[in-house]
Amino acid sequence: MGVGEQERAAADGAVAPVRRYAALGGSWAAWLFDAVDAAVFSFVILAVSHAFGATLADVVSSVAWFLLATGIGGYLLGYLADRIGRRATLVVSVLTYATGTLMCGFADSVGELSMYRILVGIGVGGLWSAAVALVGETWPPHARTRAIAVLQTGWSGGTLLAAVLAWNVLDPADPSSWRRLFVVAAVPAYIIALVIAVTVRESPVWLESRRNRSAATASVSPMAIFAPAQRRTTLRALGVSVLGMFGYWIIITFTPTYLQSVLHVKVDQAPVFLVWTGVGATLGYLLYGVLAERVGKRRAFIVFFTGIAIAVPLFALGVRLIPLTGGALAWTTGNVVLIGAMSALLGFFTGYFSGFGAWYAELFPTEIRSTAAGFCFNFGRVGAIAGIELVPALVPVLGFTATYCVAAVTYLAAAGLVTTLRETGAADLAT
Repeated sequence: MGVGEQERAAADGAVAPVRRYAALGGSWAAWLFDAVDAAVFSFVILAVSHAFGATLADVVSSVAWFLLATGIGGYLLGYLADRIGRRATLVVSVLTYATGTLMCGFADSVGELSMYRILVGIGVGGLWSAAVALVGETWPPHARTRAIAVLQTGWSGGTLLAAVLAWNVLDPADPSSWRRLFVVAAVPAYIIALVIAVTVRESPVWLESRRNRSAATASVSPMAIFAPAQRRTTLRALGVSVLGMFGYWIIITFTPTYLQSVLHVKVDQAPVFLVWTGVGATLGYLLYGVLAERVGKRRAFIVFFTGIAIAVPLFALGVRLIPLTGGALAWTTGNVVLIGAMSALLGFFTGYFSGFGAWYAELFPTEIRSTAAGFCFNFGRVGAIAGIELVPALVPVLGFTATYCVAAVTYLAAAGLVTTLRETGAADLAT
């Protein structure tokens, strides 16, 4: 059976439901703790700065190294997934980011912490590349977008779980509690790696492609994504990712610090509002999948990019309108609900992340799918380095609020650029 025939057979249910759900469930769990290990750092930026006597810019450089590593990991481990398989690369990725996060809890300097965050970034980037390919190739075309939307909820669930862990583990009376947060975040990921190795089976599309095209596949270069037939698609998809990630990583990195600086909430209070962001994001991921199947992925992207461009200044300016009591936010039900609602709206429009996996999987053929998707998505995070490095430089000049709102401008640019990518519909993932 050729790859195209297998794709059609899979669409008719040849891939047993239990295998599809195992692939989705294992990938979702891996993505969940991937997000936990990526997000916990945002809650300890100030604590790390105080622990090592470093400036905010010095600590933020660790985030930059992490983002650079996600691009490298997404590209190289994405290539590995095209060579050795999606499942094996999932396991490698989970073990990589878990080990890096665990070691962060024992770092003795900002430089050492940055080294461990590089390891986390490599695993985080590689995980997305393999997971999107595995789920996209296991689920039939008519259900693929919704399946990857469900996969994406692992990220919002992970950021929510990171907020919950930070809320419970961080202790203002214990300056070293940030170390425990890294250890607690790392341990469950090792269990997930074992579960994936035991319960998840390899993508049937990748297996068939490997059998039928072993000689050709072995000769495929990592640079094949820049071949004339693919170059334009690769660069445009990368551009959309860069703009989308630029704004997102400003939000996810600096929202806790923004709340601490503007409203003077305590280090263990800021995560409460990020829980609301995670809830909103989960709903946004799922709704994106429904909307994309009805109006197309391109239009759905435009709706969500425009929505978050509006939500960012609403959040940044809205929280400043809340009166302070004794120089800090009064911890009342009304204030928590108000900021929570704005946080949830901000999180909801990050639902555009559901679109990257399905769309990028359909834009590229099987033999380079994981490599191309991993490069375009994860090197988008590399572009976001400019955003997080720009914030500490602009805050003294523009103020924190105006700097935070720079994210809205990049989202409007992303909404324009997304119109240059072709609509794929519910395409078969044939070579």
